[in-house]
Amino acid sequence: MNTSQRPHKLANRTYQRPVSELIQQAREGVLRRRVDEVASLVGLTDKEMAHILGMSVRGLHGKQVDELLTLSASERLLLLERLLRHGLAVFDGRSDLLSRWLRTPLQELGYHEIPVEFQQFTSVRDMGDFQEPKPTYERTSTSVAAETTTPIIPQSPLAVLDTVSGFSLVDDVLGRIEWGIVG
Repeated sequence: MNTSQRPHKLANRTYQRPVSELIQQAREGVLRRRVDEVASLVGLTDKEMAHILGMSVRGLHGKQVDELLTLSASERLLLLERLLRHGLAVFDGRSDLLSRWLRTPLQELGYHEIPVEFQQFTSVRDMGDFQEPKPTYERTSTSVAAETTTPIIPQSPLAVLDTVSGFSLVDDVLGRIEWGIVG
């Protein structure tokens, strides 16, 4: 059994810590060295970590290992660590499976492309005033049909982790896998 198939030590620990603890840790700041520790759990690259933390790769590399991350980057790192712990518990400690799953586009995380007829950009002046507002668009029967036939573009879990809402969505999908609920 190679090291990527061996159950990870974090899989046995509980992944659910109180949110108040995460908030306090994020406010205090997290050391840059934790980025590498968390990334090593499932083999995330520096580019992927920078994307998740809302930083540039250059900015990430420019930080010393004993330097504190910003509040935002600290929070995202702690959320990522929590998510990876949950994922390791769901995938029985198999970091190789979790790593592959994180990079696989999923319909559950997909989005609809906005049809061209709904992509109208107008100035505030063109919208009218409070007494006589002008409609910015009107739906017709053909535009509703176009909206429902727009294909869903799947996204990988890693792709949505650049937002806090993305963390919540990915955690929900992991919960459904954990409970055997088919998406």
